[in-house]
Parts: sequence; C-alpha cells; structure tokens
Amino acid sequence: MDGLHPPSDKDGLLSSPREDGGYVLTTANQYPSSAVDEDWRGALIEETSAFRADIEQFGDFHTLLWDADREQTLDVREDAADSDVAYESPRVPELHLDNEFVFADGAEASLSQDVVVSVDRPALLVRNSVSFSEAGERTVFSVLNSSIQDGGEESEADEAYATAAEGEAGEYECVVSHDGERYFAVALRREETGQRSFDGRRMGLLGETEGDEKSAWHDIYRENDGYIDANDEMAGSLDIGFGLYLDDDEAATWTTAAGFGRSESDALDALTSTLDRGYEAEREAFADAWETWHEGVSDGPTDDETANATYERSLTSLKCAQDPSGGTVAGAFEPDDQGYRFVWPRDQVFIVAAMLAGGAVEEARRALSWLDDKQITDDVVDDRDIEREGTWWQNYRSDGEPNWTALQLDQVGGPIYAHWLLWEETGGDEEVLDEHYGMSRAAAEFLLDYDNGDGFPGKSQDPWEEVWGHSTEGSAASIAGLRAMAELAEARGDDEFAADCRETAATWAENFDGYCFREDAYLGDHYVTADSPERDGNVAPDERPDAAAFMATWPWNVVDAGSETMRSTVELATDPAWCADDAACVGRYPEDDFTPSGSVEDGGWPLCEAFADAVRWLDGDEAALREYVFEDAPTWTSATGLLPEQVRGDGSVRWNCNLQWSQAMYVLLAESHVRDEPYGMAPSGDAA
Repeated sequence: MDGLHPPSDKDGLLSSPREDGGYVLTTANQYPSSAVDEDWRGALIEETSAFRADIEQFGDFHTLLWDADREQTLDVREDAADSDVAYESPRVPELHLDNEFVFADGAEASLSQDVVVSVDRPALLVRNSVSFSEAGERTVFSVLNSSIQDGGEESEADEAYATAAEGEAGEYECVVSHDGERYFAVALRREETGQRSFDGRRMGLLGETEGDEKSAWHDIYRENDGYIDANDEMAGSLDIGFGLYLDDDEAATWTTAAGFGRSESDALDALTSTLDRGYEAEREAFADAWETWHEGVSDGPTDDETANATYERSLTSLKCAQDPSGGTVAGAFEPDDQGYRFVWPRDQVFIVAAMLAGGAVEEARRALSWLDDKQITDDVVDDRDIEREGTWWQNYRSDGEPNWTALQLDQVGGPIYAHWLLWEETGGDEEVLDEHYGMSRAAAEFLLDYDNGDGFPGKSQDPWEEVWGHSTEGSAASIAGLRAMAELAEARGDDEFAADCRETAATWAENFDGYCFREDAYLGDHYVTADSPERDGNVAPDERPDAAAFMATWPWNVVDAGSETMRSTVELATDPAWCADDAACVGRYPEDDFTPSGSVEDGGWPLCEAFADAVRWLDGDEAALREYVFEDAPTWTSATGLLPEQVRGDGSVRWNCNLQWSQAMYVLLAESHVRDEPYGMAPSGDAA
C-alpha cells in the first residue's frame, strides 16, 4: 500500500462528551473488511478528525514490530494473525485494540492498545503494551497518514517538520503537520525509562518508494531494515513515521499522543499537557465525563442486559458523532472515495427524535438549532430551477457548507416534525415554539407552494438519493410536516395558516395511494419507491416495493398500519427477493446493488427492518418489536456492538458500521416497546 489508506468500515468510534475533547473524533477498524479485498486480520486506529468532523487530520495509525534477529517487520493491519476491538463499556467508549503476531520462526508477539481522547483539550492518547514470547532485539514503529483532507480532497500543500516542546515532564521531541489552518503534533513517552524522544523519525510523500522523498511507510515497512532515514521536514501529501528502540526487552509499555490546534502552539500545548498527565489520569477523567453524561439521560429501559447495552451504546454513538456545531455526521466511515462524514437533515431529524426519546434533550435542542441555522433563507434556485428558500440542501459538511444539493421532501417536512416533537416533549414550551417557528413556517410555505397542481407534492429525490419522482416516503413526510405545522401554528394563534396546512395535507393524503400504491407490481400489490421516476433500475422504481414506504405509517402517520395497502406491502417484506435469506432483515428494495461489490447481494438493512417491524407491531403483531429489540438487532452489530448500514443474508455485518440512523432507530424502537406506544408518531390529520 506504500502508506495509502484504503476504504474501510469502522467497528468503533470515540469522542468526548465535553466540548473541548468533543472536537476530536477517532475511529478503529478490525479487519477483514468488506470494503477491501485483502487477507488482513489486524485492527488499528484509522481516520481521526478535529474541530470539524468531516475534515480528517490523519488516517491509518499503524504500529509495526521490527525484529532484528528474525529480519522481519510486522504491521498491525497487514500481518496480525488475529485481532479484537472492544469498548470498555456501553457507556464509556474507551477503545481496546488487541493484535496477535507470529514471526516466520513461530515466535509470537502481542500488542494491546487502549485509546481515549482528552476531555479538557483536543488530544488523542494511546497506551501501547507489547510482549514477546522469545528474546530478540526489537524496535516498534508508528506510521500515520498525515494529509489533512478538506471537503474530500487531499491537500497537496501540507507541511510537516520536527521540533521540540517543553512539558512538565521535560522536553518532548515532536513532529508537527499542518495545512496552514489546522495543526496536529505527535510525540511519545515511555514512562519506565523516561524517554520522550524518537529513535528515528521521517516525513515522506505518500506512494514514493525511493530518494529523499520516499514515504515513511516504505522506509520502515518495505525496506525492512529496522532503520529510519531521518529528515527534518517535508511538504506535500504526507505520511509520518517514528521509532522506539526496545533493545532486548521482552515487554514494554509506552504512550503515543496527538494534540490538535489552530496554531502550532495550541497543538503542542494539547500534546504535551496530555502526555504529562498520563494515560491513567486521562482515562479516569474520560470515564467520569461519560458516566456523568449518561446519568443525565436514560438508562437502558428494558429488563434485558444485552438490549440495555445496545441501547446505551447507541446513545453513546450518537453523542460521539455529534459535531460541536450541533450537526451529527451520518457515519465515521469510508466505504469508498466518498465517506459518510456529512450531515443529512433527514438523518438529523431521526437523531433529534432518538435523543429526545433517550432523554438527551440538550443534544436534541442543539441538533434542531443546527437545522434552523442551515435552512436556506435566500432566494436561490437549484439546478432544476426550483426556488429553494425554506428548504435544506441534501447534505452538508460540518461547517454548514452544502455538499450535495438535490431536493428531498423528507428533508423539508422532517425538520418541521422535529420542531413539533421537541415542542411536544418539552411540554409545549413557548420558548421552543418561538425559537424555531420561523424555520418551520418557511419550510411549510415551501411545501404549500410545491403542490404539483393536481393535489400532490411535486417531485423530489427519494430518501435513498437515487430516484427523482413523486417519492412515496418524501410525500408522506411532506404531509406529516404540514400537519405538524398546523399544530405549531395553532399554538401561536396563526389559525389561518394552520387551516391552509391542514387542508393541503388532507388533499395530499387523499391522493396518496393513487400516486404511491401499485397493484400487480413486482411482488404483488404494494407501495413503490416513486411515481413517474426519471430513471430505471434493476427493477423500475415505480414497480418495486420499498422499505421507505413503511415510514408512511411510522413516524409520518399517513397510512394506517391496518390498511389493506400497508398490510399487503409489509407481508411481502419476508419475500426472499426483498429480505435476507437467513435473517429477519429486509432490504431497501429488491435487486438493490448498493453494496460493497456493486452488485445485488443477499442481505438487508437494520433500519429498514426497524420500520417494517414498527408497522407489524402497530397492526397487532405484539412480537415484532420484541424480536427486533431483544433478538435481531443486538446480533447485527460490529465488534464493539454498533449497528451497521447493511447485513449479509445470514445477519452478519456487511459494511458501514456506526451508521447513526441505525443507532437512532434502535433507541426509538426500544422506547416504543417499553412505553407500549409508538414514540414520535406525527400528528394525525384530524383537526385539533
């Protein structure tokens, strides 16, 4: 690989529940990965961001073991014989990575790494412990890809250089990397010997295999001689490597750290302060901060230990992924060259609901404030000549810069619903009503004007962002948004506007089946992805059933679960053409090829099954939610227990772990089960 990091899933992510440490978001991955066709068995720290969740500071933090007697360099990802990744607990996301190695002559080695972020400053700290089964002369190395990525583009102008920084424990040898706006610094400390310097360090250009610019990865791993050709600086697309000579020690413990800042001095201060404090002190503060946060939200509400752990871990994950700006990135993983470190207003709506259900009201308020702040308030027209004032762009970077820009109606009606739900859950708080009333009214005004002239919402992108047409789910969300607006408007005394919203929502609801339901379609009689789509698929979007249609029942409350149309749809959700063969997990739609292989695979989406089970439960199947909460979802998880985007036909994780929408759905279904009523059901069409 010569230092270039591949796409990958993520088995775990961590951050701090407090703002200063919450600027840092890091991930860990255990291989094999569905995204990479390599026979790897290791686990390592991967993409780490700071200050903005969508801008990586570095990726793929490798640890390598060089044995002089055996003339071998073993890498944590590519050469480990076995590995494991785990959290300390569902409430404390300290990461534990364990890797086992076997040298060519049968000698063995074990590497354990514990990972936290500081709660008081933007810094990452790793405690490393290595042991060897036989004697030998050894050096351990670290290599990380330091190229700072802004908006998905790798910078060609990063600079890295060696320097020294004074801490309370003494002087630290450091390497600093920056892109002119963001800085990070790395160093190590071996407390048992007092060492705070590197045994060799190099900054190189990714992919270079010779000369003065060769990558640190090539110098350390490919050349396999135990030595670093040291240098003092480098500019470009970089990697950084440094060593720690162990001599013939059979075991050793040391800490490595990265400090982040908007200047060199800030990054170095965060680095040295964290190393001075030491791992145990940082870990104790980290655990205390997370336990304190959990004391202010809901505990696992069931009487089942596994379900409670999944619930609490889901809340932890949602908190980790919430950027200090208030937006929550969809997932901290990179299935291909387009990662998920963006904020989708649609995902944000379900995260608001889950946070409210779990008692994290402050986080829900911040998420809704993010939506309010990012609403389009200017008179702008998109590339389809649609006037977008009052709507939201398709997704955003963490700082609010638009990324994709298509119109999704669930991302217009949904934020109104989120405002209404927060208002309801805070007991009709007038401050909540007033604070976001302008946002909701502007969104509702757009919806009212977006009637197609025949009594139905105009076309939009479907929730899976593949089809332009009269989206079944988007249309249902629009109806729910207008009904929610009517409730808010009546509370404000805006009765005329409330009546307009109710009247339009009623008309759209009356015409819903005419646009969205098909008889004698692909699997029978069922709701489809969209009416009048602009594109075909393996199965035409206006012929195939779609799990997004289940949202029309819950939470959008447009189609009754006991209606013939919804019953005939959900009954088909166990059809092998649509559902995983050996797991009770329905996919998005039949013949879906959005998979790691790019072809149709047997499997399903846990969040889709959640919506299907909600419909079954609301139609009287008392076991549906119980089976999802206690039996199915807890088995569809990563090594650390996080829910993914997809599972295989047998229910094992396929790719894209830590999808926050999946975590939100678990919280919402668990709360619905415990409360014995659907949490967050949108208002009905009846007048208040």
